[in-house]
Amino acid sequence: MKPVIVLLTDFGLSDPYVGMMKGVIANINPGTRIIDLTHDIPKYGIEVAAYVLKSTYRYFPKKSIFNVVVDPGVGSARRPLIVRSGNYLFVGPDNGVLLPAATDDGLVDAYEINPRTAGLPEISWTFHGRDIFAPTAALLSLGVTPESLGSKVSVEELVSVDVPPKKPKLISEGTVAITVFYVDSFGNVILSTDIRSLMKTLKLKLGDIVEISTNLPGSRWLRAKLARTFSEVNPGELAVYEGSLRLAEVAVYLSAASRTLGVGAGDIIYLRKAQ
Repeated sequence: MKPVIVLLTDFGLSDPYVGMMKGVIANINPGTRIIDLTHDIPKYGIEVAAYVLKSTYRYFPKKSIFNVVVDPGVGSARRPLIVRSGNYLFVGPDNGVLLPAATDDGLVDAYEINPRTAGLPEISWTFHGRDIFAPTAALLSLGVTPESLGSKVSVEELVSVDVPPKKPKLISEGTVAITVFYVDSFGNVILSTDIRSLMKTLKLKLGDIVEISTNLPGSRWLRAKLARTFSEVNPGELAVYEGSLRLAEVAVYLSAASRTLGVGAGDIIYLRKAQ
């Protein structure tokens, strides 16, 4: 089977950045297979990228190489890394984006990439995705070992980030506050807790009606159904359910919950059982 390199960035697709990374990889190893996980991580969204990576890596073939470039600290003293887990390799910046997935799979060791060994002949200050991380991933796909491309570092020294799921915060009897973690392209509001914790905290069961409000001015309580999927409510109605990233989500069937609630990442959702 051809080696697989999986790309995860916050670059979007309107600029040439992703294409240049793929060009570098293809020049070094034309036989590798490149898969785009997503390039629409919110700009500088380290925590979102870390959680998306942790939630998805296991769906890829073992020995896949994840090339992750969500790197607001590019050009600073932050280290470029290869992190090895039980079944995968992760390449990217030492800003926490790699660690949750690697730890989940069984963290083995980590290496600080030597750009003189693994990078392109000319390395810019602002595009290590092209000049360091892409060639490193390509060399790994050829079977070059991490030990040959950098120096070993203590895994205890690696930067970590706090990713969901988090326990809902009980702010009064029967009411919780939950942070909006992410809003997807459908306008579904992905929360920082999982559905089981939410149900346990509020003593809910599937089919129950809940009420949702926010911390924003003028917010009012809206009714929603605790469901298996958003299609269990009528078009235009709110549903709370477990999404594909295994977090609780709020959706409006055939519309955008983010627009209905007026929320974005970092806002607070209040949720209670319907009165």
